[in-house]
Amino acid sequence: MSEEGLTNDEIGEADVEQASVEDIETLQQALAEQKKGAEKYLANWQRAQADLANYKKHVGQEKQEILDFGNSTLILSLLPVVDDFERAFKSLPSELAEVNWIEGIKIIYNNLKAALKKAGVTEIEAKGERFDPHLHEATMSQVGEEGVVLEEIQKGYRLKDRVLRPSLVVVGRGKEEIEEESHGESSRD
Repeated sequence: MSEEGLTNDEIGEADVEQASVEDIETLQQALAEQKKGAEKYLANWQRAQADLANYKKHVGQEKQEILDFGNSTLILSLLPVVDDFERAFKSLPSELAEVNWIEGIKIIYNNLKAALKKAGVTEIEAKGERFDPHLHEATMSQVGEEGVVLEEIQKGYRLKDRVLRPSLVVVGRGKEEIEEESHGESSRD
């Protein structure tokens, strides 16, 4: 049929059909754009939510670290008291070792050590161990097994996994010097 043969109703229906196809395409484009926008907003919201969760986790870790290590200054000031107790017990004459008031002082010392342990303070192992510059501070070296702690001059302590005070130690420097000294003496004779 030619346009001339169409009635006004038929022409109106064709226009409506054409208009509705164009409207559907326009609506589909608008819907696609809205979906992209919604996906963008969703991704930004998820990123913000993850950032907030990370922030809360970080703040929680910092808070725990402050709780764990906030008392380290106080604990450091108590360590010389522990050292003094230990030196006093080592120099105690044997006839006084079993006196009641000495036993009372030992109980006080043990209570102090228990309180430090409860706070997370542990002694650093030193004597007979390999020298570790993170845990030990060498004050001198002597003839002995190289790189091994021969003697502990002052105990070292950790608070959780952090070193509060390194152990002051004497480290072995090897046995070569014994041989060198004995060769040097025989050549002098």
